Amino acid sequence: MDNESPLAFLLDDPEHSALLTDVDGTLCRIVGRPEMAKVPAPASRSLDALAGRLALVACITGRPARRAREMVGLDSVTYFGNHGIELIRAGKESPAVMLDPEEASRAREFITARDNPFWVAAGIRVEDKGPIQALHWRGAGDRTEVMMSEIATEAEQAGLAPHWGRKVLELRPPGMEGKAGAVEELLKGTAIRNVVFAGDDRTDLDAAKRLRELEASGEIERLVLVAIDSDEGPDELVEIADVVLPDTDAWVAMVGGLAS
Repeated sequence: MDNESPLAFLLDDPEHSALLTDVDGTLCRIVGRPEMAKVPAPASRSLDALAGRLALVACITGRPARRAREMVGLDSVTYFGNHGIELIRAGKESPAVMLDPEEASRAREFITARDNPFWVAAGIRVEDKGPIQALHWRGAGDRTEVMMSEIATEAEQAGLAPHWGRKVLELRPPGMEGKAGAVEELLKGTAIRNVVFAGDDRTDLDAAKRLRELEASGEIERLVLVAIDSDEGPDELVEIADVVLPDTDAWVAMVGGLAS
C-alpha cells in the first residue's frame, strides 16, 4: 500500500476503523438500465480483504440490501440498502427492516394507482424497491423532465417524500433520514473512531454532512470524505470532500491499494 494514501490511517488502528461506500456511481459505473450494473471483481476482492481487517466495511446504497449483496458478492460486508431502510449485517442472511410496517406500502400504492402507458411512451421506467419506488428516465427528453416534476409534486401532495438522484426520482415514505440515518446507525454504540466514506450523489451528500456533524461533536476522531466527481452529482459534495476522484475506477484502485 502507498503510505501516502489518504486512506492509510484506517490501517493504523483497524479495530476502530470503518470503510463506508456507496455502490452505484462509486463502486461501479452508472448505466442506462440499473439491473445491468456490475461491481467489478477487483472491488469485491478488495472489500473482502478489508472486511477481515477493519472493524466495519459497509455498502450504503439506494438498492435493496439483498440486491446490493448480489452485486458485491460478499457475505463479509454489511449492507444498508434502500437508503437506510434495510440492514443486512455481515454474516447474516435476511435484512432487518428499519421502517414502520404501515409506511412500507405507501409508495407502491401511489405508483400502482398512476402508472400508465404515457409513462412508458415518455421513457419512464419504474423500479420496485419495496418501500421506495424509483422512476428512472435516463435517455429520455426534456418533456419527460417536466413530467417527472409533475409526478414529484403529486407524490408530495400524497404524503410521500420525493428525492432526486442522477436521472432518477425516488418516492419514499415520509420521515426517512436516508443515508444520513444509515451512517449514524452503523456507528452508534460502536468503538469506531476512524471513518472513510465515499459517494457520488445527492443522497451521499446527506451522509457526508451527517458524518461531518459527528466529527465536529467528537464522536468521530478522523474522517475522510471521498467524492466521485460527476456532471450529474451535487457540487456541494465535491466542495466538502477531502478527496475528489474523477471516476469509479479511481475509487476501486484506491480501495485496492489499501487492501494490498
